[in-house]
Amino acid sequence: MADSLATLIKLMKTHVDEQRQLLAKVQAHLAQIEYEITELEIRQATEQLTVQQNPDMALTYGDFVRWAIERARELETQRQTAAAAVELARDKLSQLFEEQKRYELAAVARDAEERREELKRENDELNEIGSVNFMRNKGDV
Repeated sequence: MADSLATLIKLMKTHVDEQRQLLAKVQAHLAQIEYEITELEIRQATEQLTVQQNPDMALTYGDFVRWAIERARELETQRQTAAAAVELARDKLSQLFEEQKRYELAAVARDAEERREELKRENDELNEIGSVNFMRNKGDV
């Protein structure tokens, strides 16, 4: 039982570590998408300034705006998907961590119970030794 519980704890620690790594990757992906959204917004502002300063650029500005709107929609969809994946990964990590802690608490409880039983056996042995010594000493008097 002790070995199986220790094995389960090790296995759960491995699962927790793997889930932490997955969460980090998903969070990095979300951060990259958010960076791309910011970059697109900066590019849109830059293009607007360019058109204001150079009206000749207005000929291609409409195409850019259409592209930027479509790209913003794509990035927002990706951001929502990545945010949902981050939430799922966090939930899974939380569940795995709770399960690991349950096993660890069970191991602590089992160890405490084994220690209580060991102390009881030692106490019983000492009581027996004390009784035998008492009877010997009583017989000597």
